[in-house]
Amino acid sequence: MKNIRTIIFYATLLGLVLMCALVPQDLASRPAIMAGGLLVFAILNWILETVPIAVSSLVIIVLVPFTGLRTFSQAIAGSFGNSIFGFFLGVLLLSSAFKATQLGELIARFLFRVFGSRPRFVVLGIMTCGALLAMWITEVAAAAVVFPIAMSIWERTKDRNDHAAFGRAIMLGVAWGCAFGGVATPIATGANLIAIEYLESMSGITITFGQWMLIGVPICITLLLAGWLVLTLPLKNSNPIEMGDKQLAFGPKEIRLAVIFLLAVLLWIFGDKIGLGSHHVALLAAIALFLPGVEVMEWKKAIHAISWDSIMLIACGVLLGDLLHKTGVAEQLANALFMPGLMGGSLFVRGMVIVLMVSVLKILFSSNTVSGIVLVPIMISLANANSLSPWGLVAPCIFTSALSLIVISSSPVNVIPYASKAFTPKDMARYGIIMTLLTAVIIGFYMMVFNVN
Repeated sequence: MKNIRTIIFYATLLGLVLMCALVPQDLASRPAIMAGGLLVFAILNWILETVPIAVSSLVIIVLVPFTGLRTFSQAIAGSFGNSIFGFFLGVLLLSSAFKATQLGELIARFLFRVFGSRPRFVVLGIMTCGALLAMWITEVAAAAVVFPIAMSIWERTKDRNDHAAFGRAIMLGVAWGCAFGGVATPIATGANLIAIEYLESMSGITITFGQWMLIGVPICITLLLAGWLVLTLPLKNSNPIEMGDKQLAFGPKEIRLAVIFLLAVLLWIFGDKIGLGSHHVALLAAIALFLPGVEVMEWKKAIHAISWDSIMLIACGVLLGDLLHKTGVAEQLANALFMPGLMGGSLFVRGMVIVLMVSVLKILFSSNTVSGIVLVPIMISLANANSLSPWGLVAPCIFTSALSLIVISSSPVNVIPYASKAFTPKDMARYGIIMTLLTAVIIGFYMMVFNVN
């Protein structure tokens, strides 16, 4: 298997290099061809893990200048220079603090009291917590909150025979729970707000908070239950997870971390009113951990606990998504997939088709916001051209744009729990394909039930 991965890595690398050398510089379609080549290289090497994720991510960044799409300085500025780099650095440092103190375990014990301590119900508790948070703060911020709690629980299962299986379920549960919550309200993701703005400015349609939640909340709850069943089906050990007899103290470090953590959550919710974005807040919270008199943990220990693989992966994903958007590859694929003939079926069939098509395109995008910018205007144009309701096409499209279930790099919500190393890109793809098919049925069903046309 290792030899096959090696062959795939060098074959895809050679193919990319040959494209750079042989495709004429003055060819009008060269930028799109180069961006498509980078996409194929990324997907194959990330999913198959031919080399460490960080290595393949760095290879993509250093190859971008040879494609002519960006200079090296521009490639670095568009990846590590993006503000999301600071966000993930802050989130991972905050997560390290949860592991270095007993705060994560204290919260975990509270969850145990509410949902019970059997593995399946612990996963349900984590997913529910993520979904409820993501309804009111960004899904990425929700994942940042839930991830360290899940890590604390997983650490308690090291001596169990289902340690690996439980870790995979609970960490994918972090990603999925937060993503499902992103469907429920119009403020959960930037893409949701973009969709409402486009509907009003391009079609004169106003979608209220209540109208959105009327369909969004039932979809969220159904996705949550379906996802929980998918993730926990492999869990055969039903013995309760033991938190141990160790007495946990809510000491000075736990108090300081709790205060920093709560302030970060409040700023994630209300920070935009004073000019603080979520990325800025994450880094401010991380810095506070090491200030004199606070010192929740040691800097040397914290820096070694960070998953740099995850940071490099998301930095590369942001750059790749931007290249696909700017070269027109994403829009060309969207126009090719959303053929007018597929939109003329029943509400159920139409909803399913849109969900499946958007799920394929989500692999290309680095963020839900990019998905909204690219896909929502296409949906509105398609609706107008075929005398269909714009909301009827935009709703399943934008609900699905919050659900990056197959490829880790297509959403920061996936990258945060991936830092735990509890699941691989192959695991995410395998479970994600199953959940995507279920999602198509669920959203199509609710489009029909609520007659969204």
